[in-house]
Amino acid sequence: MRLINKITIVILTILVVQIPIPVLADTAVTSYVQFENGGLDMSADDMNFGTLDTSNLEETDNQTFLNGFGHILAYSGNGNLKVADNRLDSNDGYTVSVSVPDDNWYDDDDEPIAGNQTLGIVYQNGDDMAALGNYETQILDITQSPIGYEATAPYSGCYAIVVPASVDVSDIIGETIHTTLKWTLNDTPVS
Repeated sequence: MRLINKITIVILTILVVQIPIPVLADTAVTSYVQFENGGLDMSADDMNFGTLDTSNLEETDNQTFLNGFGHILAYSGNGNLKVADNRLDSNDGYTVSVSVPDDNWYDDDDEPIAGNQTLGIVYQNGDDMAALGNYETQILDITQSPIGYEATAPYSGCYAIVVPASVDVSDIIGETIHTTLKWTLNDTPVS
């Protein structure tokens, strides 16, 4: 009987050694990511008003004449102001303002040909209208801006050139003239 017990122990030992025994182990690794904060980016298209026909006193699609006031030529193109907010640390919003830093309009040779008293650019937002000058006129006030948000503000319907009825425009008839608009983006909303 002892022999059978020894054989049984040997057989059981061989079976136990051949049976895989599950081994549990935990391994920890460290994962890294680096965040880079984006910013506010702004782009502004050129604003080409086209032709102001001072001989026309009738209303057209984008031009009108108001007795005692003068000619108004509205911008009717596809230009836009775009602001992209790529900041990760804030959705605080921002403001955009516009100004005309120079009191002159220039001809193709960049020579001054007219002043802002001859013609000016106005900004209209609903019932509010403001003449643009060498001071900032706020046009966008975004109080909260989601991450990755892009705001587009079309120019059409918001900007116009005004030529007062009392102004002599004979020096600029037939001329293509230009001035500069300065757009300012501020990362702090006014509201």
